[in-house]
Amino acid sequence: MAKPWKIVDLDPNESLKQCLHKIALTRFQETFSYEMGAVKGEDVDALHDMRVAARRLRAVVRIFRNCFSKKKFKKQDARLQALIRSLGGVREHDVFIHVLTEYRKNLGPADCRVIDLLIARESTSRHLHRRILMRELKVLRRSKYTDSFAAFAQTSR
Repeated sequence: MAKPWKIVDLDPNESLKQCLHKIALTRFQETFSYEMGAVKGEDVDALHDMRVAARRLRAVVRIFRNCFSKKKFKKQDARLQALIRSLGGVREHDVFIHVLTEYRKNLGPADCRVIDLLIARESTSRHLHRRILMRELKVLRRSKYTDSFAAFAQTSR
């Protein structure tokens, strides 16, 4: 798991609004820095890191919820929740497939066939959840989520 990015130039003498803006944008950039790896789907760690970073971002937004208008907070929180849920759907299958693959190493041929069927089923399910994730990321790109979130972070009270 990747360590959280350091918040650059965070100054305790600045206003809460300025600090929150820096924190939220850093967490946002961190989250989407893993997007390309998650989209490629070859590196399970990139997807995991994106999910963890998105959860950190959501935590920041939720901790400082009173700094935003209720309507804007709910909209951003719902978007982050949908992203985290779609990342989690794929991640759960990645973990289960890994566990099954490791478990399979200690089995005889007859038992391996059963595990192979389970792995195939989970791989199919993972593929379906990846399609949901790709759709979610496409919606975020089309809606210019980067601009939307930057504006949201800037509008804190």
